[in-house]
Amino acid sequence: MKTKIVGILVCMLLIATAIVSATSVKEENIGTTSYVEDVPVWEVGDSWTYNEHYNQFGYSDDGTIFYIWYHNCTSTYTVTDDTGDTYTLEMSTKNNEGSLIFGPYRLKFTPFYRIIQEIEYRKTDLAYEHIFTQEKGFVFWLIGNIGFPIPAYYSDIWDNSFTPAYEFLPFPLTAGKTGTFPSYTQTGHETLALYFGLIKLADYDFSFETPAKDYICEMASINVPAGTYEAYNISTDEGSAQNFSYVYYVPQVGFYAKYSAHSELDDSGKPVMNYEHELVSTTYTS
Repeated sequence: MKTKIVGILVCMLLIATAIVSATSVKEENIGTTSYVEDVPVWEVGDSWTYNEHYNQFGYSDDGTIFYIWYHNCTSTYTVTDDTGDTYTLEMSTKNNEGSLIFGPYRLKFTPFYRIIQEIEYRKTDLAYEHIFTQEKGFVFWLIGNIGFPIPAYYSDIWDNSFTPAYEFLPFPLTAGKTGTFPSYTQTGHETLALYFGLIKLADYDFSFETPAKDYICEMASINVPAGTYEAYNISTDEGSAQNFSYVYYVPQVGFYAKYSAHSELDDSGKPVMNYEHELVSTTYTS
């Protein structure tokens, strides 16, 4: 289960590793022309909508797989509070589709399944400080070898804090800039259940450290549903070709326009997560 948290938090929330879609996204490195971009200023009502794709995998100590989460959706993130030292964004999803395997349980998501989040970003650099997430809604519980569908209500609620805040954009951004994102510790609680808690799949506290990561910032041209942009490509490398990430920040968008992620468990090639986020639209104006 910890693998899921590492995947979702470090990813959906944590902007970590990457695979580029060969059909819908085109990108091209365009050198290291000298630009400098400072952190944007957000206001209440600013929003960003993304097409998001997730695959996550969990393994037992003996290496056998016990968890697979597949999910596609359209997510909108909206600034709801811009007072104090942080921004608060609320996220909601639509067009949800996907499935979950958790040990012996096999679930198929329905259109009534959704995800909502409340996220706090530090104003000085848009680093993550806190995320509260609820996955909930009606699913089909597939029983037996033929997968006989039984309607069920599924929920996954987790609360996650970062100490220090999780940094993924090294402001001020400059083409050719290199550095290291510091390590951080994630702590929180997660509960997974069916039928409003009558069947608990998991219920536990967690705490784990994510190591520091080297990054490089380069300029790139990208094409996403929202348009074609010149972006700052912040890529990270966890020390192997199996674990890497790309975050494409666009100044006129005020946030990232594309995020890709890929991670593997070890040299065996077992996948842990694959993520793709592409900007569809935004209300932000600089």
